[in-house]
Amino acid sequence: MTKVTVSDLIQKFQDFAPESLAMGKDPVGLHFGSLDQVIHKVLLTLDVRPEVVEEAIEKDCDMILAHHPPIFKAPKRLTEDDPQQAMYAKIIRHGIAVYAAHTNLDAAWGGMNDWLAEAYDIEETEVLYSYQENKNYRLKVYLPQEDLATYQAGIFAGGFGQVGNYDHVAFTSTGQGHFRPLAQAKPHIGSLQEDSAVDEVVFSFLVDQKELPAALDLARRLHPYEEAVIDVLPLANQGQAQGIGRIGQLKQPMSFRDYVNLVRERTGVDALRAVVWDWDQEVKRVAVLGGSGADEYPYALAKGADVYITADVSYHTGHDMIANRLNVIDPGHHMESICKEKLGQVLASWIEAEDWTLTYTSSQLNTDPFTFVY
Repeated sequence: MTKVTVSDLIQKFQDFAPESLAMGKDPVGLHFGSLDQVIHKVLLTLDVRPEVVEEAIEKDCDMILAHHPPIFKAPKRLTEDDPQQAMYAKIIRHGIAVYAAHTNLDAAWGGMNDWLAEAYDIEETEVLYSYQENKNYRLKVYLPQEDLATYQAGIFAGGFGQVGNYDHVAFTSTGQGHFRPLAQAKPHIGSLQEDSAVDEVVFSFLVDQKELPAALDLARRLHPYEEAVIDVLPLANQGQAQGIGRIGQLKQPMSFRDYVNLVRERTGVDALRAVVWDWDQEVKRVAVLGGSGADEYPYALAKGADVYITADVSYHTGHDMIANRLNVIDPGHHMESICKEKLGQVLASWIEAEDWTLTYTSSQLNTDPFTFVY
């Protein structure tokens, strides 16, 4: 079994939901604690509230993994007379690390909005609102023919050369390399101050933008030449859109009235709000954006959504939605509490794969500040 540090967990999270996906000045990342801190038990939560911190202490958790960042605006002072600031002091006093994955988790493929789409029977999804593109690159490496097998095995062992449902994907071609080692060189092949012509192979493979630095580092370290020859070619014809929200087809078309009830049941609430243009409209295409997504409803309209699911719809925005003939379901911001279960599944897979001495638990607290009164 392997001990786990905060840094180890963040590194895995960077592969899953890179902080670079976060929108604008969203304060994602480590809010409390040290990267070198060894952790044993993680509490998964939607919000970091004083009662959640108490729960973490009671359950002997030394790390909290949250969706909503505990510090959106830096406080000007820390006094324990203020409940929120007293919570910060308690986190520090008990040595609890706190990591927040907010809009980076919203945008990540296999993250928040994919979880919600699955919960609400939305299939064949694409990004609703794209603000980044994860570009693809082709690395072309020039090396001697006799070194190809060892080099290729090292690249594949590093996890590169995967395209969709295939791995060990690469292309090779042959040619001649020409060079002359200068006086200070330490050539792998050839002699100082003499022109050389070597039969070489070009080994090329695909990487995406987030993999590029690691791929280049490995490609250079494995290369037999003193000066590795590597071309990095951006691909204009490939790249996966990155953004928040998803839109797709409803698994089984139904009336808006019936779909409202399905969403209510799947969210696990007794009641929710709906902006109703037509109760009887047949729902085929649905957009979902977890959290406060009312301002993004024009993207749902532009992509042909019959229904838009999001939270925190305001009075006047609701009027605008009706005027644009759009049915909307607002299950509440707490719809994102699905992250507790789903992050648990993600964390469990990492623990098994890495053989970590780490356990986790989901917060049992309902941090939704709103209550429906019937």
